[in-house]
Amino acid sequence: MKQIIACVKLVPAAAEVALDGQFRLKRDSTSLQLNIADLSAVEAALGLKEADTQVTVLSMGPAKGEALLQELFALGVDRVVLLSDRALAGADSLATARALAAGVRCLGEFSCILCGRRALDAETGQIPGQLAAALDIPAVTNGQQLEKADNGLSCRRLLETAVETLTVELPCVVSLCEYSYTLRLPSILGRRRAKDKQVEILTAADIGLVAEQCGLQGSKTKVVHVDTKAPGLRKCSYCNPEALCGIIKGVQ
Repeated sequence: MKQIIACVKLVPAAAEVALDGQFRLKRDSTSLQLNIADLSAVEAALGLKEADTQVTVLSMGPAKGEALLQELFALGVDRVVLLSDRALAGADSLATARALAAGVRCLGEFSCILCGRRALDAETGQIPGQLAAALDIPAVTNGQQLEKADNGLSCRRLLETAVETLTVELPCVVSLCEYSYTLRLPSILGRRRAKDKQVEILTAADIGLVAEQCGLQGSKTKVVHVDTKAPGLRKCSYCNPEALCGIIKGVQ
């Protein structure tokens, strides 16, 4: 059976989130929501689904996100897998991509992996490309529309000054822009079928990772300081320190 994988992140729903002593988000103490751009990935996957195709959602996060992910079954998702382990906490984008790639390998053969282009809580936009690199497959970023093509996918993607259309071979990773697809509503029949399905929870050991590859230990970057800045234009010390300036004119 063909398999389309949609990667979904659980992000804080609150405007303010507490940090622990290592500057990690305290996800256990705040409510969670599905990342907005990832909703486009799920809908695009469901739109590409055929009779012989399975849509699998893969996520990494705290176990309390299981209830949110369970709701995706009612939309027509066939399988939901959550990577949840304290060893995975505090991962930077590289360690996160490594864990997701290990999870993908456990899911079996796939045709494509769809992701949101960025997450609300970090907005690095690095995961899709790093995931593709870890799996040694091509990546297309900032997708807006996907269509089936001969031996691949036709992708319309957003550039800085234009929109281009290209065809990418399978398997591949494609990241979707926010609101490029509107997630469908669950049907009554879908809700009934969802009651018989369960989210699968896998640990780091289940996907073949050791502690040195996960979380803070497996991260190449770490947050060492955090500042709070008020929104708006900031003072620029390279111009007039008393003036509000949005552009740094030069660095000595």
